[in-house]
Amino acid sequence: KSSAEAVVSTQRGYYGRGGTTDVTEKKGRGLKDLSKESRELLESYQHMFYLLQTNPKYLAKLLFLMPQNNATKFMETVILTIYNYGTNTREECLLLRLFRNALREEIQLKVDKVQDISTGSPTVIKIVVTYYRGTQGSQNSLKALLGPLIEQVMDDKELNMNIHPVEVYKAWISRVETETGEASKLPYEVTPEQALKHKEVRDEIEKTIKKLVTIIESFQEKIISSVDKLPYGIRFIAMCLRRDLKEKFPESTDDEIMKAVGNLLYYRYMNPVISAPDSFEIVELDAGSSLSNIQRRNLGSISKILQHAASFKTFDSDATYLSSLNTFIHSAYGKFMEFFTRASDIEEIEEYFNMDEFSDVTMLNKPCIFISPNEISSTHQLLLDHQNEIAGEDDPLKEVLAALGPVPDDSLLVTDDKSAEFSLLLTNKWELNMQDESNIQALFSKTKYLIVDLLKIQRGASLVSILETAATAQQQELYRAIHSRRIADENKKSEEEEKNAKFVVFDPNDTTISLLKQHILKNLTILSEHGMVTPDDDYQQILTSIAKDIVSQRKYRQRRRQDLKKMAATMDLMNKKEKSTDCDSALIPLL
Repeated sequence: KSSAEAVVSTQRGYYGRGGTTDVTEKKGRGLKDLSKESRELLESYQHMFYLLQTNPKYLAKLLFLMPQNNATKFMETVILTIYNYGTNTREECLLLRLFRNALREEIQLKVDKVQDISTGSPTVIKIVVTYYRGTQGSQNSLKALLGPLIEQVMDDKELNMNIHPVEVYKAWISRVETETGEASKLPYEVTPEQALKHKEVRDEIEKTIKKLVTIIESFQEKIISSVDKLPYGIRFIAMCLRRDLKEKFPESTDDEIMKAVGNLLYYRYMNPVISAPDSFEIVELDAGSSLSNIQRRNLGSISKILQHAASFKTFDSDATYLSSLNTFIHSAYGKFMEFFTRASDIEEIEEYFNMDEFSDVTMLNKPCIFISPNEISSTHQLLLDHQNEIAGEDDPLKEVLAALGPVPDDSLLVTDDKSAEFSLLLTNKWELNMQDESNIQALFSKTKYLIVDLLKIQRGASLVSILETAATAQQQELYRAIHSRRIADENKKSEEEEKNAKFVVFDPNDTTISLLKQHILKNLTILSEHGMVTPDDDYQQILTSIAKDIVSQRKYRQRRRQDLKKMAATMDLMNKKEKSTDCDSALIPLL
């Protein structure tokens, strides 16, 4: 039986960890089973990890205060753990915020010239590419984009894209000997220059090049026509890269900047998939089978020429036999530049995910992460070691670290199962309380819910007119039925659901429409005093905000469908791997 936790574990890349200890309910050793000291400690960690998750500046700076190898490992394990490997839209949005901040930090600290992006190994770009090429949804998009063309190349048994002069020469000699039945008088071992002196070799290479260009053009056309099918995240990071490089190197040309963007989008993200599709599950091979040498050579030739075109690297005098490819490279480079420009022009994450600094206030359930005791303590120690470098004097992180104190003894966190993980319900220590109407932003959000409740029952020409018009008996009866049903639903909630709930979106005291209107008017008066709304325009600010929320519901539904598809794809992958494991186990006695 596969659980949601198992799906998250699969998304995390099978790091070989054990089970999960839920600190919010009684599973193994839960929060209730811990000592008071351990429970208080874990509650403080809930505050710490919420702060890290929602404020990317801390981890973005921390990454570059440690050696690159350590930073990469920390990013691949602990940091992605903190963001649940982007398994839902909230975590993906927050993870992208971290990538954005970390990329900016790396460019400011580590990049001395634009070309360093292409010639070096930037930590953030490496992790971003690995993440978006490895997550199931993104992997499927690459498979849909490039898979059919790759399979077409693999299935063509007559296709041989060998354009190396010596190898073409030897193949020609062998063919002549087979046809004549006599050993050739030509030497078998020659240099490329000697091989190219033979017209038959030059003609064969030129013939192969024409065929190669035709296939490569089909690949490029598919790539540049599918910009909208690329994962949003990889496009967003491409936009950040373009913007940050231009900001640090204003004297650089657009061509130089776009080459760096192309290095991310094509060379790092797509190129390995073309040259080694079996390594990324882009093509399905029979059990125990692999790509042939000819298939690898064909795909390698395609990816190599495409990379030359993407980076505008022409063939010089050292490879004159490939000079006919330069015309194609000139043409293809222009197309790639247009593609990189369009791909790196996309909406900001806050708009795409419809999230802002108040989004967590309106969440019905607290976010949860799965993390090991070792990851908790190592993160804690890193923060203590570098707190002055990543946080200011009165920074909230320092307040949390002061409350935590030094890294605790292992006995306070390690459970009976030393490989187990905790599931931490992340809590904002400075959370806006939706029941505290003295908080103006919380009051604004809650008032929107109250107005929507009213508009469901009573309509009118304006909000003011609705508030001033008495409800009919039928409307009162309908509202009472809705209100009673909500009360019943709240009473049915389990203790766990109550604990996970962020706030109640209706007021149980508003038992009649009249009381609901009084509540709304009271709130609107307070909001008006704070300048957030005004009755002069019929409270247009709050109505506009409600309208935006309604329009955004379509995006929310799309995101939910994407989340479900991602979970379903991961479940499918788990089932396939489980069947494969079962088959392997069944074969063991036969060996």
